[in-house]
Amino acid sequence: MSPKILTILPATSQQGLSIISAITNHPTLRTEYTIRAVVRNPSSPTAQSLTKQSIEVLPADLNNPDTLTPALTNTHTLILITLTDYSAADLKHQELTQVQNVISACPSSIKHIVFSSAVPAHPHGREVDVFDSKFAAEEALRTLSSSHGIKVSVFYPGMFMQNFETFMRPLPDPEGKADLVVYNVVDGGKKIPLIDAVRDLGKFVVPILTGETEKVYAASGVWSFEEVVEIMGRVMGKKARYVRMEEEVYAGFMPGQKGWQVVDMMRFYEEVGYYGGDEEGKVKETLGLVEGVRGFEEFVGEKLVKLE
Repeated sequence: MSPKILTILPATSQQGLSIISAITNHPTLRTEYTIRAVVRNPSSPTAQSLTKQSIEVLPADLNNPDTLTPALTNTHTLILITLTDYSAADLKHQELTQVQNVISACPSSIKHIVFSSAVPAHPHGREVDVFDSKFAAEEALRTLSSSHGIKVSVFYPGMFMQNFETFMRPLPDPEGKADLVVYNVVDGGKKIPLIDAVRDLGKFVVPILTGETEKVYAASGVWSFEEVVEIMGRVMGKKARYVRMEEEVYAGFMPGQKGWQVVDMMRFYEEVGYYGGDEEGKVKETLGLVEGVRGFEEFVGEKLVKLE
């Protein structure tokens, strides 16, 4: 039997590349599927690196419906990732439109869609566009189950550890109370699911593709910001502390509307929970399905020591 075409859209995102790595290194999935990488720019260095791995690379844009039909031709399994665009005038509308474009372009060959989603905030009386936009997109995809018999599975990525290399990175402490300080707006004791998205996210998609489950909470553990700075200090050999910042001040460090969208997310994490509650239980259950993921301490040892 010929391998089934598994299309990843978009393939050059952190999530997409991690999924490609997990599939190509899996003993059975690498022969069960032929990967098709769909990208906006096939000439980019990252896309070219996939071509050098003998992976088919095709162009398409989620915002351009006409490009999607040829990119999805003969696809059996589609892994769909809508990337959060904080600069979008209407983020919720944009992500839903992107998914509706995919739905319209779905060929009859598609039997399974795997979507990178998020738990909804609105049932908890909150408005968090970044989460609700993905859940609305997930609901739209699920209409394909009844109308076309397409199986829809989801994975819920935890907060990326990579954030601690960028806008959440430890900074020199201006007050001199420690060597490093990490700022955020949530209670320092609130535990949040974290994942090394580049290294490990694809491993959480594997049990979906092997048929073990249709939903995973993709995180390698849960840590509070107080635990995060303790680990940073110990591994980096520095004194580190966490400072809970005023929301208005924290939002002002980010451009445009991104600051308040991030603050809204953080409020939800604290008041409800990243996964809507019982984060530790949900992550623990999922970890029984995956192997070889690493914790935050290992991430700090490899990545954050380079920031010094």
